[in-house]
Amino acid sequence: MHIVTANISGFRNLVDLEISFSPRVNLFVGRNGQGKTNLLEALNYLALGRSHRGARGEDLIAFAADHLHVAVDLHRETTTENTRLTRAEYGLARGGGRRIRVDGQPIQRRAALIGNLAAVFFSPESIQLVRGSPEVRRRHVDQGRAGIAAESTAQLLAFNRAMRQKARLLRDEKLGLRPRGGAREEISAWNRELAGYAAAVCLGRQWYASEIAAPLATAYNRLADTDEKLVLNYRANLQTPLARAQNSDLEGEIRQEFDYIRDEEIRRGRPLIGPQLDDFEVRLGDRDLRTFGSQGETPTAAIALILAQRDLLYQSLRIRPVLFFDDIFSELDRQRAQRLQELTVEDHQVFVATARWDDIADWRPARARIWTVDSGKVTEHDDAKQQG
Repeated sequence: MHIVTANISGFRNLVDLEISFSPRVNLFVGRNGQGKTNLLEALNYLALGRSHRGARGEDLIAFAADHLHVAVDLHRETTTENTRLTRAEYGLARGGGRRIRVDGQPIQRRAALIGNLAAVFFSPESIQLVRGSPEVRRRHVDQGRAGIAAESTAQLLAFNRAMRQKARLLRDEKLGLRPRGGAREEISAWNRELAGYAAAVCLGRQWYASEIAAPLATAYNRLADTDEKLVLNYRANLQTPLARAQNSDLEGEIRQEFDYIRDEEIRRGRPLIGPQLDDFEVRLGDRDLRTFGSQGETPTAAIALILAQRDLLYQSLRIRPVLFFDDIFSELDRQRAQRLQELTVEDHQVFVATARWDDIADWRPARARIWTVDSGKVTEHDDAKQQG
């Protein structure tokens, strides 16, 4: 898969542009704050149906504009030998209006958009995959799973909706905002609904952690030039053993566990167990990198998690995702940066944003194109005139 062209107007500080890309390596160089990340954000929006930075829709619209519009033409693999040109576009308006179309057909739900543009994204914030909160790792795994199995998004959304209802009920009961009596039965009803969704979410996360094991170990070994094994261990926030889920009524066991702790949840006024509290442990050998990772190991592990996500997507669907790397080389020493450069040109389209020419001084892969970004203006760069 690769992005052929893009038309962008009204997006943050970017000057309106029409641009064609290399199917391999695309390098964007410019000082911080000039618009490099904005360009990658504009393209990657179609992979998620939202900003990867968590920005509100209105925050993406240029100050002087009332709306934005981004359209991209994509080459998508239909078999191992054939591709199909797809046009995907989205528009956002002040006041909350949003429209997304693929080949002219409206996309109403974000879950239906996933898979049209397969992409993985690394930014300096991605280091939080190792050192950050469990929520960061859950989101990473859930997005990786969604790129492979679209139904997982619907399952997770359904679980989150039901869990919010249960959490509101528990809170109101503790605050005395509900009539006395009946809470136990109502919570049991929510537990019955939640158990099915929870089973699907847990099994999906367990599958992802298992399937990514081999590509994760390989990616880390190649980046770090080491034999130490990097693993992602799933830590489900349940007592129910998932290992024997194929031979048991997992949904029923989870419902029993929810009901067992029901009275304690009523007393505390909040949910105490469930997939919303899951975590993933990133271990190198016998060390948990969240606590014991070095300055070199932590970013390398985070990048390996993202490269492994790329490889698992290809392994599962035979789709090569687009790679977005925002200021990635500043996190690595020279040797690891060079190894990453070698890894990223293997059959994938790559978008790299960097603030320093030194980061790419010796990197000129075949079919690479280079642009400078200055005050939102994107200009193709004549490599012969490169500034030091």
